[in-house]
Amino acid sequence: MHRHLLSLTAAATLSLVLVSAALAAPVRSADLSGRSICWDNGSVSSYGAGGTYSNSMSGHGTWSMTAGGVHIHTDRYDYVASIQKLPDGTFHAVVPVASINATGKYCK
Repeated sequence: MHRHLLSLTAAATLSLVLVSAALAAPVRSADLSGRSICWDNGSVSSYGAGGTYSNSMSGHGTWSMTAGGVHIHTDRYDYVASIQKLPDGTFHAVVPVASINATGKYCK
């Protein structure tokens, strides 16, 4: 019985993870513009309404939306981040060239 409950719990957890991932949507300009996101890697990204960008780790520069994601250009880096907005309002960012895989939420 215990083994059956463990299997059922694992299956339910996996299905919730898959459903959440399926409901994630690419971030839109309106999700970022004029907002700051506090990431779980300790950095804070600020997306200015006029396209200015600031991050506590990568510096100051610009951001823009592209077909591939969010283009970030700073005094230190130039990359495209794939950012998804999850159903719970959090964000997930992946930047393969920088080995970044972070989750964040709007800063308070």
